[in-house]
Amino acid sequence: MQKKKAIIIGSGLGGLATALRLSVKGFEVEILEKYHQPGGRLNQLQKDGFTFDVGPSFFSMSYEFTELFDYCGIKNPLQLNELNPLYAVYFEGKEKPFLIYKNLELLQKEFAGIEDKLIEKTEKYLSAAGNLFHDSIDKVVRRNFNSSLIIFFSLATVPLKHSPKCSAACGRS
Repeated sequence: MQKKKAIIIGSGLGGLATALRLSVKGFEVEILEKYHQPGGRLNQLQKDGFTFDVGPSFFSMSYEFTELFDYCGIKNPLQLNELNPLYAVYFEGKEKPFLIYKNLELLQKEFAGIEDKLIEKTEKYLSAAGNLFHDSIDKVVRRNFNSSLIIFFSLATVPLKHSPKCSAACGRS
């Protein structure tokens, strides 16, 4: 019996993860990449002695890697170290950067005099965002769509309490 073949366009995280999943299912996988190295947006640009990240400046949803490696029967080779602070934000005209912390008490101290009741506002936002995430992850986020109609019907299964956010995400408000 001949092996099934798959061609994947792009060697970013999505392409590499798809290649792993398909190879575990017995596919012969070929990846096509226009850049000189894999990684997609997780790459660097080096110019004039400087190095710039060309992709995300922080990383979330690390559990997705655990799920991927578990699916493939591979021990997770990644060791992630949490940053503290998570990152720094520089504003023109300001001498020092604003440090962004996961710890809300430290974050509130950083933005003292700029944002009142930061902890209360952040906890409210995170609670609402968490509810939306958990109510939509399997209905919208972890799905593939091949038509606008299927997207619409999938969004319709998200609880109504989230409809203002779903409308805003779709460009309607």
